[in-house]
Amino acid sequence: MIKFRFLEDIATADVAFEAYGKTPDELFENCGLALEEVMVDTKTLQKSKVKGQKAKLQLKSQKLEDLLYDFLSEMVFLKDRDGLLFSKFEIKIKPLTPSRISPKDASSAYTLVANLSGEPIDPSHHHLRADVKAVTKHLFALEKEKEGYKATVILDI
Repeated sequence: MIKFRFLEDIATADVAFEAYGKTPDELFENCGLALEEVMVDTKTLQKSKVKGQKAKLQLKSQKLEDLLYDFLSEMVFLKDRDGLLFSKFEIKIKPLTPSRISPKDASSAYTLVANLSGEPIDPSHHHLRADVKAVTKHLFALEKEKEGYKATVILDI
């Protein structure tokens, strides 16, 4: 199964991709990788001698699709606020069963814990591509398929 592919005929002024995964965790990891590949050649992140940076995200959402949107948007935020790009993703998504939902989390059906590894943006070491400004809701979709999951994402650049 391929991790992701760019869609050239979907958006002319933006970048679109489809990502795939056998599980929601794998799908989110592949979406994160696709997002980063739009911004930087991730091979240049992995070969850099700069000491790595880590970030931990904890998110909750009622729907898996909304959780993916929030996850990708948070990655764009970390790039903008902290100047960080990521090349490794460890994602754990758990559905909250009714017996595990506390009153304060009653509106959240899924939790995500993401451990991201990367480094600060350094144009002298990294092959930078495009500056993603936002994840859009236009044609945004997450679908369960026979062989796993598929997401369609359009990024504003």
